[in-house]
Amino acid sequence: MAPTAHSAVIAALRAVGVAPDAYGPTLNTAQSPRDVDVVGEGLAGEIRAVAAPAALVVWDTSDEAVLAHVVARNLDIGVLRAFEVEGLLRVSPDVPAGAPVALLATQWGERRLAGLRTLVANRGGQTVAVAAALTSPALAAVTDVPTAALASSDEVTGVPS
Repeated sequence: MAPTAHSAVIAALRAVGVAPDAYGPTLNTAQSPRDVDVVGEGLAGEIRAVAAPAALVVWDTSDEAVLAHVVARNLDIGVLRAFEVEGLLRVSPDVPAGAPVALLATQWGERRLAGLRTLVANRGGQTVAVAAALTSPALAAVTDVPTAALASSDEVTGVPS
């Protein structure tokens, strides 16, 4: 990402902020739709640079859905929402057989990423990229498909590394 674009994305991430959620950290998308657009455009560009997914898969929370909508709109693809009911993982709509998908989150935790990767594989999809607004050890551990991230938590909070 070009330095000016990276600065704009960092500013947008700082403007919306990050908060805890049931599935891990999430962007406060209600804070600034304009800044969510900047973040989503940045993520779409990072994904486009490493893969050509036919859909995004995201955990079904309101803020992750908003982020996924913006990224998907920029990539001109659909969104599949994963959820857990009584211990069973599901995705809606279902993953088309053999579909190349990118997994998207604000920030990946190991358990949620592993669960979603298994769900996609079990439903017949093919994970072609894993993307996040913020880096994490779980994202760094992915070595079998390309990954994409916009920034570290330190860059967004302004804490020096």
